[in-house]
Amino acid sequence: MLLRKAVRPLGRTLARTWFVRHSTVASQEPADSDTVSSAINNLSKPAHTKLPHRKPFMKSMFLGTVDTDLLSFPESLNREEQARLTKHKQQLERTLGTGEPKSSACAEFYGLQGPLEHGGNQFLETELAFVNELLADNRSQAMITLEHNAIVKLLAQHGTDAAKDRYLAKLCRGEAVAASALYELNSSRHTMFSTVAELDFTSGKWTLNGTKVLLRNDQTDPGLMLVIASTKTMQKRNKEDGTIAAFLVDANAPGVQITHSELGSKGLARVTVQLNHVEVPETHLVGQDTDGGMILSKFLSAVRVQSSVVRVALLKKVLNSLTDFCINSKTATGDMMDIEIVREQLARMASIIYASESLIYMTASLMDDFENQDVEMEAAITKVFSTGSLINFAALPLQLLGPQALSKECMFEELFNDALKMFVGDESIDSINFFIALSGLQHAGVHTFETIKKDRNPAMNPSYVLSKLFEKTSIENPKKFAELQQFFHPSLEPAAHWTELSIVRLKLATECVLSRHGVEVIERHIELSRLANIATLIYAMAASASRASRSYCIGLRHAAQDVHLANLFCRESSEKIRLLALELEKGPYMTGDDDYNVIARNLFREKCYYFEHPITKNF
Repeated sequence: MLLRKAVRPLGRTLARTWFVRHSTVASQEPADSDTVSSAINNLSKPAHTKLPHRKPFMKSMFLGTVDTDLLSFPESLNREEQARLTKHKQQLERTLGTGEPKSSACAEFYGLQGPLEHGGNQFLETELAFVNELLADNRSQAMITLEHNAIVKLLAQHGTDAAKDRYLAKLCRGEAVAASALYELNSSRHTMFSTVAELDFTSGKWTLNGTKVLLRNDQTDPGLMLVIASTKTMQKRNKEDGTIAAFLVDANAPGVQITHSELGSKGLARVTVQLNHVEVPETHLVGQDTDGGMILSKFLSAVRVQSSVVRVALLKKVLNSLTDFCINSKTATGDMMDIEIVREQLARMASIIYASESLIYMTASLMDDFENQDVEMEAAITKVFSTGSLINFAALPLQLLGPQALSKECMFEELFNDALKMFVGDESIDSINFFIALSGLQHAGVHTFETIKKDRNPAMNPSYVLSKLFEKTSIENPKKFAELQQFFHPSLEPAAHWTELSIVRLKLATECVLSRHGVEVIERHIELSRLANIATLIYAMAASASRASRSYCIGLRHAAQDVHLANLFCRESSEKIRLLALELEKGPYMTGDDDYNVIARNLFREKCYYFEHPITKNF
């Protein structure tokens, strides 16, 4: 027994050392921050080497498997890269603090992910997230620059040489601002997007027709737009074509009309882009004409992660302001900070911020360290988790302080308005949740279709049904399968225990949903939402425990509090997952999902709230 206790920590140390060595690549020589010259910073920055891609981390959990090598919190930046990044951030911080106009001070943020040869800084996603924290107070500008940088990176990776020569230098200097034009108000039955691009083989140009919408927090129009459109050749004018392509469209090109309309939130405007026979040269195609899906996936993943940095910074500001207010305020019974409900709410908010930060940098490292890594689900979860509690926590001052939170001395009203703008965004949380659940179910279905087929045809597979009756694992009493505690610090054994049980419950819930509904599961939105919530919580649990384990192992300040918070968060999340999984096991009739459908159908039939008044008499 003593030998076992001695060997396990050694195995954990060796595993952690192996992963850190293999995930921290670029220049392996140690370097002090003082020795990093500006010439190396700007002209000869070493390329960040990537490892071969691994199996998707979260999608694999729908099958009940875990890539344990990824449970060690990644360190994407070695000492030289981190010293260079710290120096660059300090320079940007000094630039923002010089009192220059915002437009000129923020210009340096437009080339952060541009290639070095065009005046950019070639930042990784981890580096960009670290620097984006500087712009967090200017949230509208931060959202513009992070979207701009994502487009610059895509252009550098997949654009044609002609497009790179024409736009990259201007984009990196901030002379032109890029924005995405992805979303539409109307859907098409024949193509994936209502905006259609047709290729004229004679001229070699694409013609775009359609309408796109985007949200902006300022009145400046973008100079360049990334437009996703369905493609149709001239010969297939009357046939359905599901392929999509990504184009760079100059906002000043003939046929492009941009209009603004104010939305309810202060300073938020909906920008409508009309594309009327807009001719786009073939050199403005990003990737191939069938690469639109891949371009869209990369763009959304990057923007979802980087925008979460801004949301977390806003939550931090709310928490810090509220904490300061409670410290300096008194009630009739004593100090406000001694009230138990206040402490509970602030601590819960701190745990959500901690988990969100962990998700951001874990996902960013997956994008940086592995070649073509599938991080669609991880990026979507990061956005959902950071956005889900945004409104509730931004309204927490109103809940705790009442009308006093709206006084001029406090800034809580301004923070709440900013949270509302951040919550609106371009995507609905429900649609992202459906994507998370369906992506996981699709991945699981490909690997377990034989098992699902037997579950859906019990009469044809009696021996399989009998074997299921004697299984020792269930959603109520799951059986551990991987001993995950050996991949964390021993003080995080409770977090590892709850995480492992939750992964088993996710696997069993996935099998249950697929066996019950088959391909019709796409119509069961409530169950999809529950499944997405389970996956979101599991990823947050794994990221929090991994981060806390690293903090304790290397002796960071407040590491003991990291461990305490991670154990608490994993225990509470595990209980939520247990209840969600049990509801999925019970089905729509036992949980009342179908009853809600009946009430809703009656609402639509009556076209209003149809119940009689409480004091109405029937005689």
